[in-house]
Amino acid sequence: MVSQTQLSGKVAIITGSGSGIGRAIAILLVESGVKVVICGRRYELLQKTADFINSQGGEALAVQANVSILEEVRHLVGATKERFGKINILVNNAGIAVAKPFLEMEESEWDLTIDTNLKSIFITCKEVIPEMLESGQGVIVNISSILGKTGIANFSAYSASKFGVIGLTQAVAKEYQSNQIRVYAVCPGRTSTDMQKRLGGNLIASMSMPPEMVANKVIQIINGNTMTKSGGDVVINNQSLRLKFYETSKGLSRAKNKFKAFLFDAKRYFSQPK
Repeated sequence: MVSQTQLSGKVAIITGSGSGIGRAIAILLVESGVKVVICGRRYELLQKTADFINSQGGEALAVQANVSILEEVRHLVGATKERFGKINILVNNAGIAVAKPFLEMEESEWDLTIDTNLKSIFITCKEVIPEMLESGQGVIVNISSILGKTGIANFSAYSASKFGVIGLTQAVAKEYQSNQIRVYAVCPGRTSTDMQKRLGGNLIASMSMPPEMVANKVIQIINGNTMTKSGGDVVINNQSLRLKFYETSKGLSRAKNKFKAFLFDAKRYFSQPK
């Protein structure tokens, strides 16, 4: 499973890596010879992913942590240093989404979304960058979203957090560009993950792009195989033809129903005695 590449021997922390995009990134990094720390809130998923990687000849450590809490991130960094001695790569993938009309959004839901999607990146970067400065280089990839480029209805907190990820990426990249630390934001479109299944259902998820497509782009960025400069954001939005057709069909169906309702109302209006 492990191949010899320019990444061989590097150490990476991937947050939210028990499943979905994070898991796919971890597996591809290991295939490039990277030692990985699988991090997230659900230990069973983390350990399952770590066990799979280790069974294939890679090196993985599972660490349960809520990365929006400073003390838990410090434990994560400490466990990584104790096991592997260094940190070269950080992928901030942990994220959640709450789909609700703006006026129905609870303050607690707003806070949880911002803490998980944005504050966590502030904390992990703050704790990991000193380790990268010590080793003289590093790469940070922050997973944003296409909704961090364009907001849509019912995703106010999610869009706000993902816009923030891009801004934070730009600022941190400029601060550490002279220290050989590269920082990027990746903005995936609709991806087949557990979160997508919860938000849009199994059908939409099955027609969305696979997590491996996002993971491949992240590996290219970490390898330096990108025209994007540090601080930039990379959009990945290869929406399947099946999904495009499905959404177009839904749109046409809605328009047809609206037109039918209009005709019905018009007929009823003109048939009434004047």
